[in-house]
Formats: sequence, structure tokens, C-alpha cells
Amino acid sequence: MSLDQLTALIKLLEEILPNTQATLTKYQHDPNFAQEIDSLFQVLSTKCQAPSKKHRTKRCTSVFDPVELYHQQGEQYLRQQLQQLKVEQLKDMIAEHGMDASRRAMRWKKRDRLIDLIVQTASCRARKGDAFRSRER
Repeated sequence: MSLDQLTALIKLLEEILPNTQATLTKYQHDPNFAQEIDSLFQVLSTKCQAPSKKHRTKRCTSVFDPVELYHQQGEQYLRQQLQQLKVEQLKDMIAEHGMDASRRAMRWKKRDRLIDLIVQTASCRARKGDAFRSRER
């Protein structure tokens, strides 16, 4: 923001702050004043938004929940279902279910490597808490 813009902002704020109702009325009836206010908010809104360093695209939702499928059908069935998916679909699944905190798997290209990560994570999550469950005797 330049010094001229800052001066205009201060002048405008001094005019706005004393009486809110008068400001609203002036905004409705004075097009030049309304344009000044609108441009002020446009400048402020663009300045307030922190520019993101990386443009992240939102990934698609996964086709199914691998942990649930592992729990219900087992590892072999899960592997069969994962073999039918494309690499990007596997990455979507990993991202959606938080299976790679370091986000390194997003750079992997081999389907088998991604499938191994999904199966390993699903296995760990499906068995989590087994030590506290009562065993059938």
C-alpha cells in the first residue's frame, strides 16, 4: 500500500467512524463515496489474504474404505480390489485416509508400492485395540 493509499484510507475511516447511520445513508445515495468504500474493501481483502506458497489441488474421494474392507474381507480381498484401481485412485485413497503423513507416497509411481502401503496401514488400523478385546475361550 502506498503512502497516498494509506492517507486516503485514514481520511475515509475518519469520515466513516463518527456516525454509522450517516455513513450508510451516504453510501446509498453518493455513488462516488460508495465506489471509494468498495475499492477500499477490495484492496483490504486482497491484502489480508495470505498468498499460498503452493497451490494444492483437492484430491478425489477414495472408492472405498480400505480399513473397513480389510476388517470385513481380509488382506487378500483388499489386495484384489486395490489391483483394479489406477495409481491416482490409490493416491486419493492414501490422502483421504491419512496413510502418509510425510506425503512421500504422492511421488511414488509404482502401483505395488502404493498397494503395500495401503494394506500395511489398513492392517495396523484394523488390529488396533486387539490387545484390549476379550479373547474367546
